[in-house]
Amino acid sequence: MFIGTPKGHNAFWDIYQNATKDPAWFVKTLRASQTGLLAQSELDDAASMMSEDQYMQEFECDFEAAILGAFYGKEMRQLTDEGRITKVWHDPDFKVFTSWDLGFSDSTAIWFWQVVHGEIRMIDYHATNGQDVDYYADLVLNKAAENGWEYDTHWLPHDARAKTLASNKSVIEQLAMKIPLKYFKIVPSLSVQDGIQATRLALKRMWFDYKCEEGIECLRQYQREWDDAKRCFKDKPRHDWTSHGADAARMCAIAWNEAAKAIERDDKIRGVTVGKNDVTMNELWDTIQRTDNRRI
Repeated sequence: MFIGTPKGHNAFWDIYQNATKDPAWFVKTLRASQTGLLAQSELDDAASMMSEDQYMQEFECDFEAAILGAFYGKEMRQLTDEGRITKVWHDPDFKVFTSWDLGFSDSTAIWFWQVVHGEIRMIDYHATNGQDVDYYADLVLNKAAENGWEYDTHWLPHDARAKTLASNKSVIEQLAMKIPLKYFKIVPSLSVQDGIQATRLALKRMWFDYKCEEGIECLRQYQREWDDAKRCFKDKPRHDWTSHGADAARMCAIAWNEAAKAIERDDKIRGVTVGKNDVTMNELWDTIQRTDNRRI
């Protein structure tokens, strides 16, 4: 039996994560807001003397709250609570997209995802370092062959256009030697902060497969840079092992097809019927395209 309070993504977190995936284990999370074991007045007093993150960690069993300065703490907390980290099956009726973050001296990260009825389904994730472009081209082709995927678009960041000194070719040119160029697009240009905001919105629609665990952890622990002089967090992201997975997810959010969103307006069809109508004959006549055959 393991009982504890979250203190970040430590050994207890690993046990909790493994238990949620294994049906042989029983897992129960007891949040103060749900159990009713403590009076609301006591909870209010505690909240007034603690920061929001401290309160969420101690009373609401929030693992993400202990990651100070996390960009997506609130969104990842909601995503976890709603059970959107689960087994996500590939839907053969929809094509697969990829979004990339290129690491020339460190990791390259790739998310594999589908847009299905407004949901962004993250079905796979891969990150490695020290590999050449041919390795990643073969990787995406092999995954399609193994899983029966059909690709729509591979979304690349702007630095994919930069030519390398070794080959005098850009990344997109090197990839196009194995994958037809028509499948590649460059993500629209947005500032990092605008991209982060787009990712926050996209996370509300995202579902993650269990196999994306490494990429999910990148999103959970993607943090702001700390300013020692001002004793506060900057808006600038800290560059560490989480950056590439989070940046590739940002590429996904920016590239997300707006057509997949729900229709916000559905005007009723107006026309003439037998009985009472809400359109006049003059209005109907005005909608007809007419040509002027008069001579000048």
